[in-house]
Amino acid sequence: MLYKKGDIKMKNRDSYLDKDNNRYRIVNADPATIPKYIKNSSYGDHSLVLYPRLEQFEEFYIECCKDSILERNEIFILFTYYQHVSAVRKKMHLLAGIDAAKYEDDGTVVILDSETAYKASVERTGRDNFIIILTNVLMKNAQERDKKGITLVSDQGTFFLNKRLPDLVSHEASLLNRLDANIRCFCCYHKKDFSVLQEEQIKGIFKHHSNNLVLA
Repeated sequence: MLYKKGDIKMKNRDSYLDKDNNRYRIVNADPATIPKYIKNSSYGDHSLVLYPRLEQFEEFYIECCKDSILERNEIFILFTYYQHVSAVRKKMHLLAGIDAAKYEDDGTVVILDSETAYKASVERTGRDNFIIILTNVLMKNAQERDKKGITLVSDQGTFFLNKRLPDLVSHEASLLNRLDANIRCFCCYHKKDFSVLQEEQIKGIFKHHSNNLVLA
């Protein structure tokens, strides 16, 4: 079982089933299929990603970055929590040969600590929060520079470590399960973090995502 609490369970490895028999489709992805899933994602997708270990998250954000800046001509944004920003830059270089600092200098890549991105004082301002403002600015920048769109990969760990679960649910609810813009949004959760959520919180989060991806 994936969860320690509540009645939501994995069933047949292709869905989550809650106590009211509401089914939420999932996609199981191993390292070989992650690139395919990312390449097949579309603008407007608001996806949930569960990862078991930091190494899987590294693989995922690096594949997203490669697809975003090398294949799609986009702006790539990463909010990191369990890794320092400098560690992310090193991983991108070591594992994929990406000079993150160079792309940051020209505005193609943005790497931020999610502690900054999801500050409580900012999040409580509602839809005019830092992330909405940032993506609006970058969307304008993307259009001016003839970029196709934005891919945003965000680790939600800060909400768990700072005991801000109601803020997490409110934040996810502020985004539709389909985004009306040239943005792909991947909300990433460590499985141990996700397992502490109550059933209603999980259902609320699932409701606002168009896809659910579980990394192996």
